[in-house]
Amino acid sequence: MTYPIVTVKPDITVFEAIQVMVRENKGSVLVAEDGLLKEVVGIATTSGMFRRVFAKGLDPKKVKISEIMTPAPLITISSNDSVEEAAQLMRVHKIRRMPVVEGGALVGIITSNDLLKCVGRLGCDVENMVI
Repeated sequence: MTYPIVTVKPDITVFEAIQVMVRENKGSVLVAEDGLLKEVVGIATTSGMFRRVFAKGLDPKKVKISEIMTPAPLITISSNDSVEEAAQLMRVHKIRRMPVVEGGALVGIITSNDLLKCVGRLGCDVENMVI
C-alpha cells in the first residue's frame, strides 16, 4: 500500500486538485472534510477527471472536486487481507485504487501498481506491500 495518503477538501476545484496530484506524484486524491482521514467523502482520480470534466469540455477551474468525485462509501480493504483478496475486489468493482482501513481509520491506499509490484512474491499481504 502507499502512504502517506494525499487528501483534499471537497470545495477545491478540479484544477487545484490536479496541482496537488502533480506535486505529490499521485494518480488520485481522497476527498476529506477538513482534511481528516476519518471523514473521507470520496475519491477523485485522473481517469475520472478526464471522463467527467475534460471529455465534457468543462473548465477545471470552475468545477468543484466534490462534483466529480466518486462519493463514499468507498470499497476498502484491511491491511491484514491478502493480495489475492485485494486483486479480486479491485477486479470485481473495476477500480484501480482502494483505501486500506484499520479500525475505521485510513492507513493507506493500495493501487493496481502496488499489486503488480507484489506479483511473484509468496505470502504477500496488503500490510507487507508498503511502499
